[in-house]
Amino acid sequence: MLTPERFLVLIVEDEGAIARVLAAFVEDLGYVAIVAPHGAAALETARVRWPALVLTDNMMPLMNGSRLITELRAEAASSGRVMPPTILMTAANPRLGDGVVPDVLLPKPFDLVQVEALLERFLGRPE
Repeated sequence: MLTPERFLVLIVEDEGAIARVLAAFVEDLGYVAIVAPHGAAALETARVRWPALVLTDNMMPLMNGSRLITELRAEAASSGRVMPPTILMTAANPRLGDGVVPDVLLPKPFDLVQVEALLERFLGRPE
């Protein structure tokens, strides 16, 4: 199996301010952040740099977070990659696709302390 970059976090968020805050926070903790504005862009990004963790909003244009998780699972299966843990952020009761189960459902608004705990839980702490 091909493994992801150990501390690479793919942040998928269409709200620019939220994406910037999350990326800065993730990088301040020592992780590497890549930001995509929607699921379609995130999938293309992941094909080039496979993430260790995906932190995605659910409601976005072009491809929502639920569909992104489905597409990432298919990509992982077809390419022999390890499926990254997925954290699905949502402000509403999400409508998830068939069989879509994120590792964590993170209600918005969330506390950055929660995000830090999840990063450490799934990735450990960068040296």
